[in-house]
Amino acid sequence: MVTQFIAEYVSDVKYADLPESVRHEGVRAFLNWLGCALGGHRHGSVDVAARALAPFSGPPQATVLGRGARYDILLASCLNCLSSSVNTYDDTHAEAMVHPTGPVAAAILAIAEWQKISGPDFIVALCLGIEMECRLSKAVSVAPACGSIAWSQTGIAGGFGAAIAVGKLLGLNKKQLTWAMGTALSQAAGFRAMHGSMNLHMMHARTAPSGIQSALLARGGFTSSEAAIDGKFGFASVFSERPNIDALTKDLGSIFELSANTYKPYPCGIVIHPIIDACLQLRSKLTQMADPIVQVQIKAYREVLTLTYRKQPKDALEAQVSVYYWAAVALLKGRAGLAELGAEFLTDASIAALQERIQVETDASMAIDQAEVTVTAASGQIFDIRVQHCEGSLESPMTDEQLEGKFRMQSLAAVGPAALDRLVNDCWRLEELSDVTHVIRGLD
Repeated sequence: MVTQFIAEYVSDVKYADLPESVRHEGVRAFLNWLGCALGGHRHGSVDVAARALAPFSGPPQATVLGRGARYDILLASCLNCLSSSVNTYDDTHAEAMVHPTGPVAAAILAIAEWQKISGPDFIVALCLGIEMECRLSKAVSVAPACGSIAWSQTGIAGGFGAAIAVGKLLGLNKKQLTWAMGTALSQAAGFRAMHGSMNLHMMHARTAPSGIQSALLARGGFTSSEAAIDGKFGFASVFSERPNIDALTKDLGSIFELSANTYKPYPCGIVIHPIIDACLQLRSKLTQMADPIVQVQIKAYREVLTLTYRKQPKDALEAQVSVYYWAAVALLKGRAGLAELGAEFLTDASIAALQERIQVETDASMAIDQAEVTVTAASGQIFDIRVQHCEGSLESPMTDEQLEGKFRMQSLAAVGPAALDRLVNDCWRLEELSDVTHVIRGLD
């Protein structure tokens, strides 16, 4: 059974077994995640969740980043994963359409506050959790697998990755790891009708405590099916019309899906990113044009309208997943950051009017990081541009310097300038730390 195969691999892997490039990518993923968590720590969605759930928390075991609060490891991990997701700035495995680091990092950081974890052990667990989460998503959704776009891939795979990572840190044996995976998989849930609501991000957040609970139950002897993935009526058959089980095991340990992880330069769904790139590039040409824009024609990836179809989003949560909104903002304002989700932009009449003049066409021949945008002025003048690989894609990845800049931009308000340099330095030297919680000291 594939679960036993995975358990054996996870149990045996050591820090030195991971290529240096993979370990470094794990550090990049953690840096990006921590910045996103700090950037979203005061979001209204996190406020609502904390008020609703904090009265029922157990002992104060773990930090809720930036909020001056400590809750039990289950609630702390949930809120930290939620805050890392709410700005839609989290990492994405573009092929698997999963946001892998949030569930895993939030879960194991909470464990690290409960029992001392070294930097190398933390990195190994993080890399393994991300790796298997991405592979599980591919096994049910990426050709030759045939799955439904309706599922939230993070919702159905995040708990699996978190359980593996926590199980690794807790030193579960191979049978216990198998049980932990099965228990986490049985809690898989989440569908894309939640886009544009707070619950989009809670679908991700709930997988972190699910992974912790599953690993702790397994450690205590709580059993689960040992055929949870590929057995009759198992996960693969539930979540895919035609699963590809080989995606979970082929070249495991030699080819790493973590190396195909990407980081967002814009706070919105990645299918919008090449369109933003094109619109920002066109913006420089449009400054030469005095006439107003009468039409914008967009040609993009086949799922862009499936995922980001809202033409007139009513709030920031809907705007995060609106291709029309971001195209209009980029063309009119020449920017596409967190500030552009503010009320003054969401209520801007010129942005709303331009959204109505935008036409989007999907093209099956276009990759997820490609787009064409054509702008027509009232005078008849036409400007167009094609983006082959958008910023942040695998072919045009964010550099370490760009990731650090993104981290600093999001984290400054949460930690202040005095602590920011120390925080950045500690993240980059994660593998040197004897206690990984050194990174987050002073962030409660």
